[in-house]
Amino acid sequence: MSTSQEVHNKNHVVQERYKLCGNCGNFCGVSENQVFCIVCGEKLMDECPQCKEPIVYPTARFCPVCGKLLVQMQNLK
Repeated sequence: MSTSQEVHNKNHVVQERYKLCGNCGNFCGVSENQVFCIVCGEKLMDECPQCKEPIVYPTARFCPVCGKLLVQMQNLK
């Protein structure tokens, strides 16, 4: 299975998960072994720090479940 594929399993879709940098917005697939952002060095997150929802949208700036800010907006380019 390629990393961009979705897996259909018992009437629901399992989406690809991502790690996101809360400082600069950079992201990578959760299957990659990165722990820190290659752009700014900040530790990557793979879930919302507030509600623990997995990150499934690589360009997310806010959590779609609880609305928590995930990426510091002033640091976006």
